[in-house]
Amino acid sequence: MGNRLLPALLVALLLIFLQLRSGADTSFVVVIAAMATFSYVTIATGRLLLGAAGVHGSDPSAAYVMGLLATCLGIYALTVLFSITAGVAFGVVALIAVGLDLVYARRHPGQPPDWRALIGFALCVAFTAAWCSGPAGAYEVVRTEGVLPVWSDYFFHGSILSQFGDVRAVGRQSILLADVPSTFYHFGSYGAAAALTGLLDQPGLALATSVWMPLGFLAMTVGAYALGERLAGAAGGLAALAAVAILPDASNYGLHNGYLSFHWSLMAHPGATYGLGAAFLSLAFLDRWNRESATAALLASGVLAASIVFLRAHVFLLLVPAWAATIAYCRASERARKQLVGIFLVVALGIAGAAVSLMLSQFVQTDPSLQWRFGEPALPKFLTEVHVGSEPTAYTGVYGEALRWNPWWYSLAVGVLLVIFAALGAFAILPAGAAILAHRCGKLRPIDVFPEYLAYCWLLLLLFAPVTWHLQGTELIDRSLVLLYASAVIWTPCLLLRWLAMKSPRLQNASWPAMLVGMVAALPVTVASTDRMAQPKFSWGLQYTVKRVEPGLVEAAAFLRNHARSGDIFAAGGLDTSHVPFDLPTQFCSLSGVPTYLSRPYLEMIKDAPRKLTVAMRLAGIEEMEKQETYGKAMQFLQRLNVQWYVVAGEKGPLWDPQRERAAFRAERVALYTTGK
Repeated sequence: MGNRLLPALLVALLLIFLQLRSGADTSFVVVIAAMATFSYVTIATGRLLLGAAGVHGSDPSAAYVMGLLATCLGIYALTVLFSITAGVAFGVVALIAVGLDLVYARRHPGQPPDWRALIGFALCVAFTAAWCSGPAGAYEVVRTEGVLPVWSDYFFHGSILSQFGDVRAVGRQSILLADVPSTFYHFGSYGAAAALTGLLDQPGLALATSVWMPLGFLAMTVGAYALGERLAGAAGGLAALAAVAILPDASNYGLHNGYLSFHWSLMAHPGATYGLGAAFLSLAFLDRWNRESATAALLASGVLAASIVFLRAHVFLLLVPAWAATIAYCRASERARKQLVGIFLVVALGIAGAAVSLMLSQFVQTDPSLQWRFGEPALPKFLTEVHVGSEPTAYTGVYGEALRWNPWWYSLAVGVLLVIFAALGAFAILPAGAAILAHRCGKLRPIDVFPEYLAYCWLLLLLFAPVTWHLQGTELIDRSLVLLYASAVIWTPCLLLRWLAMKSPRLQNASWPAMLVGMVAALPVTVASTDRMAQPKFSWGLQYTVKRVEPGLVEAAAFLRNHARSGDIFAAGGLDTSHVPFDLPTQFCSLSGVPTYLSRPYLEMIKDAPRKLTVAMRLAGIEEMEKQETYGKAMQFLQRLNVQWYVVAGEKGPLWDPQRERAAFRAERVALYTTGK
């Protein structure tokens, strides 16, 4: 019974605690019921999938990752196929999972609990609480102080959660551009949190920081634990957890480049944690397949690897070629053959990377539909943005001076080396030393070639990746660095533990209890230091971390949530056509859950031609409505646009109601109008 219920109980307690930290108004009884149900369904789903993969023992870490990812992707698929809310989709998933779990429990009676695995899982929950407690309270800070104290991308993430989970948004396609399909994005990670958005009847922003981010962070920590356990036993699991959740990343020492910070990247872009959790468990299954010749494990590894494209495309792009190369290497039998296969794979990956880059460049030149997605090679822009545009660092001016050197590839080599050491720090060297020690004592496994292939694939990505559609040179390169860093810091201690096991069996036996004591002692230190480690250390990051919302916007959003009907949309006045990542309608979406007629015009207009035309027409419509002379004519114009609400911020109201006397709701600088239909 402990194997079945204790992991779900721990997850439920974590979510309840973080929901209380968020300051949301949902009844405590509803919170308990929703979190308990969700946690049980997630773990039960994971148990079923592990059984299908041939794993019937007690493995709460793997069960959580499998269950969460399956729940997320199942909910996402159902909402896309049937135009239902994520809450309804979760109900379908829950009925199937609970029914099958009852049957599974009868056929596979509970085994004695693996207390080391349960303790490891509990530590993962504890460190997730330590990292996520502060951000979970962001919604309460917005409501009381009018400031979002986390990375401003959460306005976007909150809007997407509402798009899938809020009944007010169902059937209107993109919540940020109503009635227009969303462009490709890794939406899969939002499924589970979107379901709770509907069940708790909370705006997406509240759940983005108190549910979506913690669920992914826990998946990342337990995935790391599961991988470490496969690589070096229970002590390896604790070492892997410590590597990703306790050890300060490379931005805290050495070259001090904050933009390449592992922990800041995880907290600013939490979708990466879902991708990392899937990648870690995929590698754990890959090792099981190689050591036990379990075909089901290889299939599970492949499904997990493939699923990452819907969770975090950047991680998928880096993982899959290294994963495939590792499989090929593992299948080679003799040592000499392995060396030949290894060399062949390196050459093949390099040729493939160059070929894909050339093909993409050719397609972009000939196919107008691709021109908005990709641009020129990103490497020069990436190096400049990372080394010059992310000050302060400990090497200010070094790359700028290198740019003056001839020939040109001198500066290129310096820039690449600086990136490697700034991103990995000591772990640019330590994995090689650990591998040498493990090799000398005969403890290297075929799976241990993965970090090497991963590093090589990242170098290929660095050389050949294009600039992405919103003209950001770092997108495809730095967003995948989290996987490279995590693999280095996980493999290094695991290889050292294998070496230690050969040198001193007595120390090996003492390693698990010693590490357990150390991690428990480190927990309060981690609680005290997470805010500092998660904050951006580059100067321009502050403007995206302390984002002030318009006074009165939170109250207006609450009014809209209470009065809007399913299918309603709103338009906003004063839209800026320059590059504004998170404008008023984006913020209003995340706080209200109601779709917007138009948001972020610039980011929409640089996409495909049909979308650009739609945005231009909607901009013209809003501008024409704002020019109307009377309130009545303005409302009639909105009705013709099929817009039910209009929000405007500023000291004065629109031309047709400068004193905001006709507003349905007013609060400080924000006024909200309704057409009444």
